[in-house]
Amino acid sequence: MQLHSRRLGVAGGLPALMAHCFLGHGGSWKALLEALPVPLDALAPDLPGHGRSPMPAEPGDFHAAVSEALGALIERPSLLVGHSFGAASLLRYALHNTGQVTGLVLIEPVFFAVAEGQPEYAPYRASEAPLHAAVAEGRLDDAARHFLGLNPGSPDFDRLPPAIQAVMAAQMRLVAATGLGLFEDSGNLRAPGVMEGFAAPVLLLAGSGTTPIFHATIRELARKLPQAEAQVIDGAGHMVPITHPTQTAGIIGDWMQRVGLLEPSLT
Repeated sequence: MQLHSRRLGVAGGLPALMAHCFLGHGGSWKALLEALPVPLDALAPDLPGHGRSPMPAEPGDFHAAVSEALGALIERPSLLVGHSFGAASLLRYALHNTGQVTGLVLIEPVFFAVAEGQPEYAPYRASEAPLHAAVAEGRLDDAARHFLGLNPGSPDFDRLPPAIQAVMAAQMRLVAATGLGLFEDSGNLRAPGVMEGFAAPVLLLAGSGTTPIFHATIRELARKLPQAEAQVIDGAGHMVPITHPTQTAGIIGDWMQRVGLLEPSLT
């Protein structure tokens, strides 16, 4: 699966790969990178069916496919930074390729399987049901409206230009193909010792106004990943790296310095 990618940040900075959320594109990291106090040499791909990357004919287990495609871009140990589905995809790659990861930043990760059994899990699964029904019935505009409504801080579908609406509607088939990975854990990320043995530092970020399932997911990831810490950005929703890039960059920069993720030539 070929991905269109762009280089952002500072040549010679800390090697990084940054994976965006559903309905986004790699260029959406630009404002955060410009505000980051620690220079990154970042590769920022467009996920399949997003930006300038082609739409897959058959998404299959989309979580598995995207994780593999992102991993193919990592040529040297790197800091991995992801938002939402991008974060969940990088988590899957990182846990199975530990030697290629210097650190992991997960912003509002959607690996909801880890929160199964928590009080926030069942209500969220029920809230997604209309989205999947709409996709199955071919009502892709309705699916996109519902998807955006599930994520506070997202734009109003009906206020977007028609061309953007059409792209988002088409992407709903990809959203519907994430269940095997995000809920059924096709990557076996919850298997004994997988998370518990991950030694790299991990930063988990959420917006204070996000959907409750994200707080549950981050809480459980922080409990399982031994070098993880979690922080909340006040006033933000699900789109925190887009709506609050300066605050997000400041927290990431402080964390990088605290855990020693600095390029020696730049310190």
